Amino acid sequence: MTDRFEELLSELGGVFGLKLKADKHHFCTLQVKDGLSVQLQSDAAFEKLLLISKVAELPAGKFREQVLEASLKANGLKDPRAGVFAYLAQQNQLVFFQRYPFDILNGERLAALLGPFLDEVEAWKKALTAGHSCPPNMAL
Repeated sequence: MTDRFEELLSELGGVFGLKLKADKHHFCTLQVKDGLSVQLQSDAAFEKLLLISKVAELPAGKFREQVLEASLKANGLKDPRAGVFAYLAQQNQLVFFQRYPFDILNGERLAALLGPFLDEVEAWKKALTAGHSCPPNMAL
């Protein structure tokens, strides 16, 4: 018997014309383009799908403070939001994540949700690389 996560990966793979499988840790990472990837995984109860993507490393200093302040403001924006920002202190990484109940997902719906999620990650990554604390079009 396959679990819902494996079924969803199979459906998503069908949409993209790829064969997607979870690794031994029950993760599946999609490399979208150089430096941009999204990890898909199931929660421990196999009820929700977690999407997570690293945005950028944030070394200590004023710039990190500005980025974290901007990301907190972005987290406070009204829904619908493509995801939520978090900071992984051990890795100095700004990450973007979202959770979806498996009951509302199929391959096509997940593919549609991945688009805005990855667009947001890419916009922030591009802004941070250029030395900005957030994307210029973000209304904070």
